[in-house]
Amino acid sequence: MKKYEEEKEHITGISLEHWVFGEIMDKMNANIYVTDIETDRILFMNRRMKEAFGLDEPIGKICWQTLKKGRTHRCDDCPIFQLEKNKKEADSYMWEADDLSNNRIYECFDSLIKWYDGRTAHFQYSVDVTEVKRLYRQASTDELTGVLNRRAGKTALKKSMEKAQRSDEPLVLAMIDANELKQVNDKLGHQAGDQLLVTIASRISGVLNEKEYLFRLGGDEFVVVFSHTTEKEAERKLKNVLQGIRKENLPGVMTQNAFCFGAVCVEMDEIDSVDDLLCAADEKLYQYKRTAHIERANERLKQLNHPTDAEPFSYNKELLYDALAQSTDDYIYVCNMKTGVFQYPQSMVDEFGLPGRIIENAAAVWGAKVHEHDKAAFLESNQEIADGRTDCHRVEYRALNHEGQWVWLRCRGRLERDKNGEPELFAGIITNLGNKNRIDHLTGLLNKFEFIHQLELLTQEDRDAPFSLLHLGLDNLKRVNDLYDRHFGDEVIRIAAQRLQSLLPNNGMLFRLDGDEFAVILFGKDKAMAQNFFRSLQKSFGKQQSYDNRTFFCTISCGCVTFPEYAAAHMELIKYAGYALNYAKQSGKDRIVFFFREMLVEKVRVLGIEELLRESINNGFRGFEAYFQPVFDKHKKLVGAECLSRWASEKFGRVGPDEFIPLLEKNDLILKLGRWIFEEAVKKSVEWTRIGYPIKISVNVSASQMEDEGLLHFIRSTLSKYHADPRLLMLELTESYFADSGENLSMILSQCREMGMSVAIDDFGTGYSSLGLLKLAPADVVKIDRTFIKGIRDRKFDRSFVSLIADLCHVMDMDVCVEGVEDEEDYQAVAEMDIQYIQGFYLGRPVPKRSFEEMFLIKY
Repeated sequence: MKKYEEEKEHITGISLEHWVFGEIMDKMNANIYVTDIETDRILFMNRRMKEAFGLDEPIGKICWQTLKKGRTHRCDDCPIFQLEKNKKEADSYMWEADDLSNNRIYECFDSLIKWYDGRTAHFQYSVDVTEVKRLYRQASTDELTGVLNRRAGKTALKKSMEKAQRSDEPLVLAMIDANELKQVNDKLGHQAGDQLLVTIASRISGVLNEKEYLFRLGGDEFVVVFSHTTEKEAERKLKNVLQGIRKENLPGVMTQNAFCFGAVCVEMDEIDSVDDLLCAADEKLYQYKRTAHIERANERLKQLNHPTDAEPFSYNKELLYDALAQSTDDYIYVCNMKTGVFQYPQSMVDEFGLPGRIIENAAAVWGAKVHEHDKAAFLESNQEIADGRTDCHRVEYRALNHEGQWVWLRCRGRLERDKNGEPELFAGIITNLGNKNRIDHLTGLLNKFEFIHQLELLTQEDRDAPFSLLHLGLDNLKRVNDLYDRHFGDEVIRIAAQRLQSLLPNNGMLFRLDGDEFAVILFGKDKAMAQNFFRSLQKSFGKQQSYDNRTFFCTISCGCVTFPEYAAAHMELIKYAGYALNYAKQSGKDRIVFFFREMLVEKVRVLGIEELLRESINNGFRGFEAYFQPVFDKHKKLVGAECLSRWASEKFGRVGPDEFIPLLEKNDLILKLGRWIFEEAVKKSVEWTRIGYPIKISVNVSASQMEDEGLLHFIRSTLSKYHADPRLLMLELTESYFADSGENLSMILSQCREMGMSVAIDDFGTGYSSLGLLKLAPADVVKIDRTFIKGIRDRKFDRSFVSLIADLCHVMDMDVCVEGVEDEEDYQAVAEMDIQYIQGFYLGRPVPKRSFEEMFLIKY
C-alpha cells in the first residue's frame, strides 16, 4: 500500500509542463488518457473521458481494472501488445473498440510517447463514432434476415481473405442455397418464403462464433465464413442446423430440406479476388446439388419400363410453336408432359437407331445411347425438367450413332405450362456439334479458334470475295455480374448468343470469342447490310430481359471493318475491328462504328500515352505537376485554390486531363495519381499557411478513389504526417457520383467532415440537377457548372436557375461557387447574385504553384 501511495504521489506531481499538457487535453473533443506501460497505471486522463466513463479520481489506478470491470489481467486486445513489438515512439496503432461498459463505439489511435518525467508511456486518443458506426452497420444489414447484406459481406470477406493471406492460412467458407424457394412462394405465399430465409439465417447465425459471420449474397443465397476450422467441421455445423430445422414445426417443404450447401477450404495462394472465393464455394454447392439430383434421377430411371404399345401422340400446337420459335433447325423433339411421351424426327431415328419416332420412357431409351462420362449431366438436366424445377434446358453430351461413332450433341429446349401452372409441353432441338474442338462449350457457337481458321481461309483463298467483319461486345455485363454473380453472367452470354443466332442473316457466320464478345462475318460488299443487321440487334437488346426470375439489361456495341477495302491479312482485320469496337464503347456504347484510317494514328498515340503514363507514375510521378486555379469571393478577394494535375512528356508534349484521366482510370492508375495530388495539396496548404496565406485548397476525388477501402486511413495519415489543418482542405466530387452512390459514400464523407475537411458537389446541373441531392448530400459547397455561366447576362433561364440553386443551398447551410466566369459581363452578372465564390479564366487560369504564388498570393 505504501508503494502504491508513493507511485500515485509521483504520478500526480504537477509540473508546469504537465499542467499545460492537461489544460490542452481537457479542451480536446476526444477521450485521451496515458498509462505506464510497465504497471498499466493511469498517468493522465482528460476531463471528457472522465465524464464519459463516470470516473472521479482515476490517476494512479490500473487502467484495465478501472475501465473494464471484473478483469484480472490486461485486456487480450490491448494496443500495447502491438506497440511494444518495436517500441518506436513514431509508431501508431489504429483500431475500433466496442465498449460494453457505456455501450459506445470508439475509434482509437494509440502510440508510445515520452512522459514528462522521461519514462515511456502509452498514449490513447479515442473518438466516439457510435452514431456513424451504427448508421453504417444499419446500412450494412440485410433488411429481411438481419445478417450482413451483399455489399458489407463482400467487404468483410475481402478483409478475411487478406488476413488469411498474411497469415498464410486457408479460408473455409460455404455457399448456402435455400431449397425450392419459388415453390414455397407459389404454394404457401411470399410470407412463408420470407420465413424460410429468416429461419435459415437465424439458425446458421446461432451456431457461429464471434469471429465467424453470415451474409446474404442475394435472393435465396447466403455465404458463411468460418474461423479457425476445417471443411469437415464446417459441414458438420451446417448439417446440424439442417437437422434442427427438420425437427421444428415449420410449413410444408421447409421442414424437409430447408437448404443445401457447399463448404470449401481454399488455399490463399490459389485465389486472386473475392469473386474467385465465391466461385470456389459455388462450385462446391453445384457439386452437392448435382450429386443429389443424379441420385434421385437414377432412382426414377430404375422404375421406368420399356415402351410397349405407344398411344397416339398429341400436343398443343400453339405451345409447340412458342417453344420452337426460340430454337434453331436440327433434330426437333416434342414431349407431352402429361403422358411423358416423346416425339423425335425421322432423321434422328435413322442417325441413332431409335425404335421409332414416338417413344415412351425416352430418358431410359435415349439415355442408353449417352456416353458413360456424360450420363450424369444428361440425367440431371432431364430430371430438372421432369421435376418442373426449371423451364429451360441446356446440356451437351456424346451419343452413339448407328455407325458406332460418338457424336457431340447440344440439347436445348423449353418447358411450357398450362393455365394452372402445371408442366404441359416440352420442346426444343438437339444440335449436332461435330468436332468438339470447334465449339464454344457455353454457347454452342463456333469458337475463336474456328473464327481465326475461317478468317485465314477467306483472306487467302479468294481475295475478290468481299465481306464485313463485325466485332460485337455486350455493354455493362460487369454490372450484371456484380448485381448477381458470374454464373448468372454466363447465362446472359448464352442468351445473347441465342439471340444473335436467331437474328443472323443467311449470308452470315457467328462465332463466340472471349468473355462477352462475339464475331460475325457477313458476305457481300454492302455496308448497309451490316448496318441493318446491327439495327435489328439494337432493337432486340434494347429492352430489359429476364431469366430465372431475375431481370437484366445489356445493350450491344459493334466495330466493323470491310475486306479487302481496309485490310488484306486476317490479323489486321481482327485488330481493326477491335479498334472500331473500342471506339464504339468510348463513344457511348449501343452503336456501330466502321473502321477508318485515322483510328490507327489515334490508337498508336493512345498506346504511347498509356505506356508513358505508367512509366511516369512508376518513376515518382515524373512529368506530373500540380497546378492551382484561384477561387475568389464576389469582391475579387482570393479565398482559395483548386489543385489540379497536369502531365507532359517529351514525346507528346502537354496532354490535357480530359485525355489522360480516362486512360489512368482504364489502367487502374487513378488511385495512385489521386493520392499523389492530394498529398501535393496538403503539402502546399501547410507551406502557404506557415508563410501567412491560410487559404482553402480543394482537390477533385474520383469515383474509384471513393471506393478505395484505404481512403480514410490515407487521408488521416497524410494530414498527420504533415501536421495539416483539415479545415483548409476540401474534397470535390461530381454531381453524378453523388447521385449514383448511397450510404457508403455518405459515411465516408461524414467522417471526412468530422475531421474538419469540407466537401463540394462539383459540376452541379450537368445531368441530374436533383433538388433531393441538395437535401441529402453531405456537402458544404455546391459548384454550379460552367455551362450555366457563359453568357448568363443574356440567358434568363440560366440566371433563374443559378439564383434558385443559391437560395436552396443557403436554406441547407451550403455555400455556392460558380465556375467558368470568362469575361467582365459574366462576372458582373454573378456578382449581383447571392453566391459566395467565383472561379474562372477571367479571374485566373490554372498555373504552376510558383506562378500562383507570384500572381495571386502577393495580392492576398
